[in-house]
Amino acid sequence: MVEREGNSCYTYLKSKEFTKPADFFRYSRKIRRVTRVPTLKNEDAAIGTEASWYDFHFHQPWDNEYKILGEDIIRGNDCLVIERRSKIYPDFYLEKSIIWVERHNFLKLHEEQFDKKGKLLKVMDWEWKQLKPSNHWVYTSWNIVNLKTGGRSLLQMFDHELDAGRKEREFDAIRMTEEKIWKKCGKGPPPVKKLSDFPPAPEVRKEFWNKRGIKQNQ
Repeated sequence: MVEREGNSCYTYLKSKEFTKPADFFRYSRKIRRVTRVPTLKNEDAAIGTEASWYDFHFHQPWDNEYKILGEDIIRGNDCLVIERRSKIYPDFYLEKSIIWVERHNFLKLHEEQFDKKGKLLKVMDWEWKQLKPSNHWVYTSWNIVNLKTGGRSLLQMFDHELDAGRKEREFDAIRMTEEKIWKKCGKGPPPVKKLSDFPPAPEVRKEFWNKRGIKQNQ
């Protein structure tokens, strides 16, 4: 028998009556026990980044109401600009999020988040890559700036391998735990060794808001 340390996370379909986001459990090889991890809040920082757990893991599309605000072009991409507001959390930590979605492949390229007082809180950018031959889209970087604290985070992804011709028999219970058949990382992103290696910080889409005569509250 091989004992491994690891975590399990159970997320739930939520409603106004049931808003618990998830349950976390951790197995410790040292004490040979499973323990429950204290429930994380939506607004808590995820794995030491400027992303919240809601951004990173807890968000589900049907938790929100949506409204199209207009159109915009960002980094050469034709986007729909969409307002998102929570419809199930009575005291959600965000008033709203404004999302720029590339209209042909529905990729999220940019997001501006506003706190409960309506002040601009975070700005985020995503970069995407289409894999061959599967044509799946995966994001290669997630760039975040927290305007309240001045904090920055840059999440960069390894090259992905999908639809690699695996056989059904390779996905049995034992082989799956080895994480050798189904999980493979390719070449990693270039290391960030100094501040100047970071890409530019995400910026508010002032041109979009100015055209509508809206001044953002920062």
